[in-house]
Amino acid sequence: MFTPFDASLFLKQLILPFLSALLLAALVFGVLKYQAHQRLQRMLKQREGVTQASFTEHLEKYGVDPIIAASTYRYLQEVQLVRFPIMAGDNLDEDLGLDSTDIRQTILELSVALNREYSPGVRSTPVVTVEDLVRLLQASPRSRQSSARHHVAA
Repeated sequence: MFTPFDASLFLKQLILPFLSALLLAALVFGVLKYQAHQRLQRMLKQREGVTQASFTEHLEKYGVDPIIAASTYRYLQEVQLVRFPIMAGDNLDEDLGLDSTDIRQTILELSVALNREYSPGVRSTPVVTVEDLVRLLQASPRSRQSSARHHVAA
């Protein structure tokens, strides 16, 4: 025997589970957004006084070129839009929110800006932290074009 299909009855049966799922999703989103905001506020408070100058000075103590350190800090703040003070030990992905494409873009663009050749084999370890990024850039050879210009000018 054929049972007639009633669309309004079908919709009435689905509306409560749908609204429940929608409410749950909104609640989860709200909690995650609140936690992210709280984390940002904690980081800003913990990093009071951390500036580009203090970042550069800290790395300079360990033999890092201050121009490379300062350029990296500025790039991460201005181009990658990191909204809090950056520290050398910050993870590029977990702390700064950069994905592998962002990290590759950062390495390539900073290499060009600093007149360095992109040499992925210079380091045997992966670039995980901001300090790793700075050290990769420093270990990369100077661009042949910039060194040729330097010899001509001298």
